[in-house]
Amino acid sequence: MASNKPIAIGTAEAQNHISQDLRNNIYSALLAGDGIRNIEASLDRQLAESGFKDELRSYVTHLFRSGQATSVDQARALAMDSIRQQMQGQDDQTSAANRDEQKYDLKIPSKAVVEGTKTVRRELEKVCDITEHDA
Repeated sequence: MASNKPIAIGTAEAQNHISQDLRNNIYSALLAGDGIRNIEASLDRQLAESGFKDELRSYVTHLFRSGQATSVDQARALAMDSIRQQMQGQDDQTSAANRDEQKYDLKIPSKAVVEGTKTVRRELEKVCDITEHDA
């Protein structure tokens, strides 16, 4: 059960890999309050306002109608792969499938990333106390 006491994290630990126990404590603290719901709501709002959710819905519909996907798991995997490729700028213009993908802008808008990051930070600051230690 999460307590109201902030979780203490040193700056080195916050910037590097954190232990599974600490990660679980942070998740528990976020779940105990409104943290996760606030993060989800912020991201959902930003993605909806930017048109990303509509674009993704159109792309997934295209996957089913074209027969490229016959299950939800397949459509999800193809959509995630396309998002990943577009975010990394790895559009391969030679394949037919990728020409179809180019009709859809599946890059996560930078404003959604920035605002989402701000929300995550605000929510983490509510449950974590990051302290600096001299090296």
